[in-house]
Amino acid sequence: MKYIKIVLLVACVIVTSNAVKAANITPDLKKCASINNEKQRLQCFDDYIIKISALKHDNITPKADVAIVSEPKSDIQKTENLVSSFGQAHRYSKKEREFDEMEAVVKSAKRDLRKNWKIELENGQVWIEKGGDKRASFSEGDTIVIVRGIMNSFQLKKVGTKRRIRVRRIL
Repeated sequence: MKYIKIVLLVACVIVTSNAVKAANITPDLKKCASINNEKQRLQCFDDYIIKISALKHDNITPKADVAIVSEPKSDIQKTENLVSSFGQAHRYSKKEREFDEMEAVVKSAKRDLRKNWKIELENGQVWIEKGGDKRASFSEGDTIVIVRGIMNSFQLKKVGTKRRIRVRRIL
């Protein structure tokens, strides 16, 4: 009996919160929803969102503790930034998309219990094997090339060989 009361109380709270949200719909949205032509209705919603975002943008003030980061000064720094972010999961800028191949030297290479490679590079990056040629071998001091594939996949190969493995960056 006690649980039924709690469930009913929670259901009432959810229903009333949804009713309050429904009451907050502005007349502009109701007007947009009543338009029958699809293109005009979509344009009306787009205009409404632009108007709301402009109002919110005007009310936002920058905080004092936010640091402004400037662009790197030299080409060497730009390349180092591209190398350090290569293989990480994030949205890429246009320059990062053009940087689709990286060459590095292996610091350590070892196999895990499933016989997948775990390769640490001299620049601090760590890559693990996801699949590929099981006969590929790597050792300390090898020069390797990591190539970006489609859908943010990466392939690693030793310079001078044709054997490739699919890899994923973990550090």
